[in-house]
Amino acid sequence: MSKNIKIALLGCGNWGKNIARNLSDMGYLFCVYDQNKNISEQFNQKYGLPNISIDEILQNKEINGVVIASSAITHKELAAKSLLNDKDVLIEKPFCLSLSDAKHLSKLSTKRKRILMAGHLLNYHNAFIKMKKIINDNVIGDVVNIRAHRLALGSIRSSESVTHDLAAHDISMILSITQSMPYEIQVQSIHHNNNEGPDAISVKMSFANKVTALINCDWMCPYKEHKFSVIGKTGGLIFSDTEDWPYKLVYNPSYINTDNTITSIPLKKVNIVPNEPLKSELEEFINCINSRQSPLTDHKEAINVQTVMEMIEEKLKTLGKS
Repeated sequence: MSKNIKIALLGCGNWGKNIARNLSDMGYLFCVYDQNKNISEQFNQKYGLPNISIDEILQNKEINGVVIASSAITHKELAAKSLLNDKDVLIEKPFCLSLSDAKHLSKLSTKRKRILMAGHLLNYHNAFIKMKKIINDNVIGDVVNIRAHRLALGSIRSSESVTHDLAAHDISMILSITQSMPYEIQVQSIHHNNNEGPDAISVKMSFANKVTALINCDWMCPYKEHKFSVIGKTGGLIFSDTEDWPYKLVYNPSYINTDNTITSIPLKKVNIVPNEPLKSELEEFINCINSRQSPLTDHKEAINVQTVMEMIEEKLKTLGKS
């Protein structure tokens, strides 16, 4: 990777701090900008960087790209301005808050011949990468069902729903495995707080070849659980991101027979090389700036994820009217 690449970070809240640290360690952080001037000054002083305005960032031809980690409602505008100023762009999830905004950015990046990448982080997690390899090696047979649980008592966003904040991760991973879009979606939800959209959703997605996926996302759950499981005809895999690395990915060779009896076989831990997914995601962005190749989670992948989120949101609106 070239050390000549210069990246500006737009937005430095809880997640942006981690991005700033990684980009600084990697030698690519040019500056940090946040709407809160005190935060901008604090981080630029911490890393010995110039404290400049958003307009100065956009007009600075030395800056190759931007990472957008500001509030979701600002993503479209910041990304569009960056693309129009010939910056490559990585947008942390959610990519956008509407499919129309996502399509606008996708078309703009194509027109300007710029890299446009979505921060669908878990695609860069070594446990998920290993999981996909095991699936592709046909160890668990044909995929039958995928289950995602993302539950916690977490930050309740005022301008976005739990669909955009949490489900985006799981939708991205599910589509990465199925390599297809769902033809039907069913949704249930609960809404108890003063925010935009539901606080918890349960989603069933139906795909071709009788593959189904179940998603449960909840930001008012009193316990934390981040689990992603794939069930095949001859076994299953469980990715538990809250576990320590030796236990993050488990292979269950047990399976259900045609007569509905179960062949039980002991669980097996899967060896994984630990990584920091965020660093791997940022490395992908830098590599693509250098190579001009399309990222794993490019704007086309982002459109697919956004399309499914829009299907969920539209279904929720229908339920609200019934």
